[in-house]
Formats: sequence, structure tokens, C-alpha cells
Amino acid sequence: MLSPDVKQRLREGIEEFALPFDLGRWGEQAREAFTNLEPDGAVQALTPPSYASRSIVELASCESPFKRTFGLDGGSTRPIHFANGTTLCANQAVMVSEPPLELEGLPLEAFRTVALVTQSFAPSGGPRAAYLEEGLLGIWRIHLTRDYLRGEIDHVLKGLADAASEARHALRLAEHLNLGRDDMLFLDGNVFPIGLYYLVGARRSPEVDLTAFPGATRALAQHLRLAETMVERGATYAGINKTPQTSYLLGCLPEEGPWADDRQLIRAVFHDLPKAELGWTNWFLQVRYRLPAPDRGASDLFRQVPFFKLELPPEDYAIAYFFVSDPRTAGGAGSVLKVEVPWAILERHEPEKLQRVILAEIARGAAVPNVIRRADSRARITQEEREAFIRGSGLPPDLGYNQGRGEPW
Repeated sequence: MLSPDVKQRLREGIEEFALPFDLGRWGEQAREAFTNLEPDGAVQALTPPSYASRSIVELASCESPFKRTFGLDGGSTRPIHFANGTTLCANQAVMVSEPPLELEGLPLEAFRTVALVTQSFAPSGGPRAAYLEEGLLGIWRIHLTRDYLRGEIDHVLKGLADAASEARHALRLAEHLNLGRDDMLFLDGNVFPIGLYYLVGARRSPEVDLTAFPGATRALAQHLRLAETMVERGATYAGINKTPQTSYLLGCLPEEGPWADDRQLIRAVFHDLPKAELGWTNWFLQVRYRLPAPDRGASDLFRQVPFFKLELPPEDYAIAYFFVSDPRTAGGAGSVLKVEVPWAILERHEPEKLQRVILAEIARGAAVPNVIRRADSRARITQEEREAFIRGSGLPPDLGYNQGRGEPW
């Protein structure tokens, strides 16, 4: 507990070193900067940079041209460390629909795809990867040794588990449900695991060599296979990223501002948005990805991943996106969403019409489409389930001091 004197000293310290903050000027500066964005080739604006808002009720009343709407999400255990040097991450993916559908006489959410991904520093065993479907359940089992992965382990394992389960589940059910032109699928998160593609493609690391293990690249490529399948079937899909942390737009500002990432910039643009409205930006297209200094160049990422064996031209995988501000969430502070669509999907639509369809689904939900919210509740792995899973493994967990005091594993 902080004593009253310490609390007072902390407040004074914050006031002494904090920069002056004028909320009104903050928003004005952001709006001026946004409308003067200078796309640099790595980022393109499909229309001149602009933003708009509209009544949530009015947006929610817009009818969808799609007869069926699907939402897919995955629930993760988060990486778990064991005393024998093994790290594990599991993820289960679930899909729901509006209207509710059954498959083989069971609710759609009864079908699950699970990925169990591990890494070990023990030299024995070798890498392994296999996928098996058993009735309602699809199971990925992927094991990596230190020959392929010895750095950024938690990040890589979670990304692999997410990609292997979520995109694979969408692929599996796309066939069973015969997804087509009358269908819209929402993913919770990004349409591609760009961070991992960047790690294994543009920024080769001696500690992460997944490309040398076909089992890992097969799992990691599932999101690309999903894009190709949806294009082939004529179905539409989009990713809803609830916590965007990119700085692509910041790199296009005419001069630096006080924002740490794109989300802060968009939040500032819409800081005075009425509580009864949604705000959104124009569409952008991410053509290349900036390399870290001192390279200072930009990478055409999808031309640098030949080991994924792309079935479409590399430019078809470029991500088109726009931002949405929803003032109803985060305790009244509002949230910023990033909506992503592969270019091969967007070019079949009028961008403004597809944008309105997506905005209508967000308006009818609260920050995310209702199908995403339902999928999230079905896929979530509780802390109790996580701890039971660890105990059932037969391995002693590598717990830190805080976990020993009863904090979540």
C-alpha cells in the first residue's frame, strides 16, 4: 500500500515531468495530420485520406447482401514453460454462424480444430508435425527442436498455434459448409500472421529457421491457403483486429506527432466522436513492409516467402484495411479496430459497399460483430482448464515466484 505522502509525491512527479496536454488541440492536430498523410509507396490510400462518422442505429439498420455470416475465433492457453526445458502452447478454434447452422446433426460450434505446439531444448526426438481429423475434432501436433527454434519462442509458438488451428478450422468448414458468394466470414484478428512471415521471410534470424522444417511452414501457411480457397469459392472474409499496434500510417505523416502507433492517431482523430456514432477512415493498402534501421528500405513480403508456394500473384495477398472508432467500449473511452481484407477479396467488391456491410455488423454488435463475440465465448480456454491441462501433462511446470504465490500460470 502506498502511504498518503508517497501518493502525493508521485502525483507531483507526474505533474512535473508530464507534457502539457490539450485534448482539443490533440484531436485537431491528429485530424490535420491524417488528412495530410503522404503515402510513401509502402502504404497506398485507395482514396484521398479521409474520415467519416454516422449514427450507430442507422448503420445497424443496413441490410447485408450475404445470406450467411460466420465468425471464427481461437482460444489459447498462452505459452507454458515446463521444468524439462519444454515450452507448449495450445489453441482451439470455433466457428459460429448467423443464422445458426447445424453440421451432421450438431451445432456448428461443436466442431473444433486444436493445435498443440511445443519446443524443446533437448536434442533427442527431432521435429514432428502431423494433422489428423477425428470426427468433430481436427488436431495439429507440431514439435520443434532447438535446431529450428531457439529464440522468440513464446511469440513463434503462439503464432504457429493460432495459424494452425484458426485458419485450418476455417478451411475445414469452408468445404463442409460449401462457402460461396452468399457468405461472409469474420476472423478475430489479422488475416495473415504478418509478424511471423516477416520473421521467417524478410528478417531471417539464425535463432528462428522454420523454413527448414516443412511441417512448420505447412502450418504457418494455413492463412494463405484460406485466402486462396475463399477466392476460389467466391466467398468474402475479413479480419477484425481489436488491438492494432502497427505504425504504418505514422510513417506517412508529413512530420512526427505525439502518437506511439496508428491506433493512438486514429483515437485522436475521433476523440470527440458522439457516443451514438461510429467513425471510420478510408481504405489503405499495405504494399510493402518497412525494414528496421539501418536498412531503411521496404520489403515486398509476399515475394520473399517462396517456401509457402503461393497459388495467387503476390500482390493479391496485399492487405487492404481501414480503421473504425467505436465510442461504446472501453469504459466510455472507446476502442479502435483495424479491419483487414486481402486485396484479392476486396477487388471483387466496391470498397465502400463492403465497408458499409462490415460497419453494419460492428454497429449491431459492440465493438465487434456478434458472430465474433459468440465465437470468442465458445473458444475461450479458462484459467482452470489451463491449469488442469498442465497438471495432466505429467510434467512439473517451471513456475516463477508470482505463480507460486497463487497468481495465474
